[in-house]
Amino acid sequence: MDANPNPNANANPDEVRALLEKAGELERHGHFKEALEVYEKSLQVEERPEILQHLGNLYGDVGELDKAIQAFERCTEKVPEFPGGYGGLGLAYYRRARLPEAIEQFEKAIALDPDFITARYWLGIAHYHRGAFEAAVRVYQDLLEVAPDFTVAWYHLGVAAAQMGAHDETLHAFGKVLEQNPRSFVANYRCGLAHFHKGDLDAAIESFRTALDINPDHKRARENLRSLEDMRMRFS
Repeated sequence: MDANPNPNANANPDEVRALLEKAGELERHGHFKEALEVYEKSLQVEERPEILQHLGNLYGDVGELDKAIQAFERCTEKVPEFPGGYGGLGLAYYRRARLPEAIEQFEKAIALDPDFITARYWLGIAHYHRGAFEAAVRVYQDLLEVAPDFTVAWYHLGVAAAQMGAHDETLHAFGKVLEQNPRSFVANYRCGLAHFHKGDLDAAIESFRTALDINPDHKRARENLRSLEDMRMRFS
């Protein structure tokens, strides 16, 4: 019988801590290859889920997605109740364009931690890129109930709502973006489109003018503004 069935039973926590500090320092200075080697070495001392998470994240960042997937799979197998493992695995699958699998992993992460903002964010992105705009809108609406100041989520909600033709939702979402950044070209431009589709020419013209004040060289915005001003003159 194995006298030591737990391979980490004799792990030295000080050694692991020192290795993780060294890996983190290397990563912060952009020495990713060396950081990966140190993370791998630390796993030989003790296979902790947070080390596997760091390793998976870094492999993903340097584009070694198969190794990232392997690290996150090991993480979820070792500690099935650790939401970070599923979130990282979902992101690796997303980067591999394996969207159904990414969605499954993000949903597992959220089930374990409903406040896992990053997993909710990427779940919405994955639904959007599958063309499931209604699902993406629901995800972002739920996310924004938890994190109402998450401006990027308001932006993506607006984009997904626009794809659905939900113009009121589009205007509401990009209005929230403009509260934080009134000089957002995209938000002003998107509001112009939404106002136009709702038949509000004056509001559309105002939004396109603001957008062009921010980016005078945007050809499509200038064409839209000219067309709307001509339309208003003909029907006034």
